[in-house]
Amino acid sequence: MITAFVNIRVRYQETDGMGIAYHGNYLTWFEVARIHMLDELRYPYRTLEAQGYYLPVIEAYTKYEFPAYFDDCLKITAFIKEPSRLRIRIDYAITREDQHLASGYTSHAFINKKGQPVKPPADFMGIIHSHLSS
Repeated sequence: MITAFVNIRVRYQETDGMGIAYHGNYLTWFEVARIHMLDELRYPYRTLEAQGYYLPVIEAYTKYEFPAYFDDCLKITAFIKEPSRLRIRIDYAITREDQHLASGYTSHAFINKKGQPVKPPADFMGIIHSHLSS
């Protein structure tokens, strides 16, 4: 399994009048962890784009267990559990200290600049496979 995490502090602007983090922010936090994971793999999203590949979200899911509040320090962990041929699924967990707050996933297709589905770059998949097998 490939794992990467980031720490995020819930900003006031990300909360509602009760001080609870707005549910839509969780997808943004997922993205922050996803981009960080690609950086950790030494294959930044910017590199994929420069090569003509894009990874639009084609499916997203979030399960909320407990709320996050203003000023909470959260850990957002991203996981790739298995390789895929044409799509990539990234799972996420959000925790505050030892408490699990939310989990979810995003699925992404590989497309070219014309918006057509394409196979992922071979060197990118090589990196994924090498990390998953180690």
